[in-house]
Amino acid sequence: MRTREYLERLAKSGRSISLVTGRPHEEACALMERNGILASAGYPQYMICEERDIYTLTAGRYEPWEPHNSQLFAEEQALLPEANRIAGMLAEEYKLKFFVSNLVYQEKRGFVELIFPNRDAARHGLEKAAELAEKVGLKAVRNNAGLTFRHKQVGKLPALRELIDFLGATPREVLVMGDSHNDLDMLTAGFRSATTANADAEIKAAVLNAGGYVSAACASDGVAEVLARLVQF
Repeated sequence: MRTREYLERLAKSGRSISLVTGRPHEEACALMERNGILASAGYPQYMICEERDIYTLTAGRYEPWEPHNSQLFAEEQALLPEANRIAGMLAEEYKLKFFVSNLVYQEKRGFVELIFPNRDAARHGLEKAAELAEKVGLKAVRNNAGLTFRHKQVGKLPALRELIDFLGATPREVLVMGDSHNDLDMLTAGFRSATTANADAEIKAAVLNAGGYVSAACASDGVAEVLARLVQF
């Protein structure tokens, strides 16, 4: 896999690599392993999971940032009643049949997620959800046809900024890549940005407007293209 080869070269050159994902930590690690990236490889040196929790690779395992992770999780979890109230209102208005995250899942992950019939419905629902969420210290985030209610200090961009501050890097020293709507803030925040050909038109337009790069290839091949084009090895 060309992408893995480029990442290995980046790690060996002393660059810091971070996976930034909305997936839980265990799921993200399993996905990396299925793609041949083991912690023993020495990268990614950092992980941001659930768009909230930060981990550092230390002695072959990912150690959570504490008390950072626990404190932010508790703050988000405390807003679950309000999140469920707002989600219930939207579910009734849009005749949605279920929440993606049931109560057990919510307690484990700390947030509520709704799924809409399609992206247009989710985009429309976001307008009302954002207004309601802001009043109670939450924010609504759309990812394709899904809509989540998160603590206002949670997100890929806030977590990434914390990591960048920790590393002492400047925004222009950071290359960010993403192809989903929950990546938009990160892709348009002044970092070097890129996305792949399979991203939605809205994502590609935002990256181009921010002076970023859109690959001609899709998915992993597109990531490899971005690294080959924008990174000096």
